[in-house]
Amino acid sequence: MKTKTSLYEQLIEPIETRMMRSIWRIVRNPEAAEDTLQEALTIIWRRLDRIRSHPNPNAFILKICINAVYDSLRKRKHNRQHEKPEVLRQLSTRSETTVPEALEQKETEAEIIKAISRLPRKQAVAILMRIVQDQPYDVIAQAMGCSKGTARIHVSRGRTRLSRWLSHLNPVSLKEVSK
Repeated sequence: MKTKTSLYEQLIEPIETRMMRSIWRIVRNPEAAEDTLQEALTIIWRRLDRIRSHPNPNAFILKICINAVYDSLRKRKHNRQHEKPEVLRQLSTRSETTVPEALEQKETEAEIIKAISRLPRKQAVAILMRIVQDQPYDVIAQAMGCSKGTARIHVSRGRTRLSRWLSHLNPVSLKEVSK
């Protein structure tokens, strides 16, 4: 039986940068990204037997990371309801010329995150893996434990909903952006 150190070197170390990059693309906050990575690593250690037996352990690990981000976003959303938004604190320290742009960008990011969190879980995971991580459909299917066709359906339905919910943000459709 392999030690946990060698398992870490074999499974996690080769894709650790990729894991952090995937998390960062979604949360865009250094502290939240570090916390989410730690949560994901905890889940990975608890599910080590399932990861070892999975046909594509890297995809499964990345799916765990995305799920941890998804959970983190829900926690952050809940916590934000009880705290002063950090956006307002950051805006007060910036120059007057960038305040409208920064506010618009933060509002857009918050609205996109909110829209993704409204998606059904499987669609949200499929969208994050396809659009954010640029994963092929076969990897998404393996990670989600479904067929390639089902993964395509989850992505397609998620895109359709996001396009409808976020159409007011940008005249360019979500399909054009993700191609």
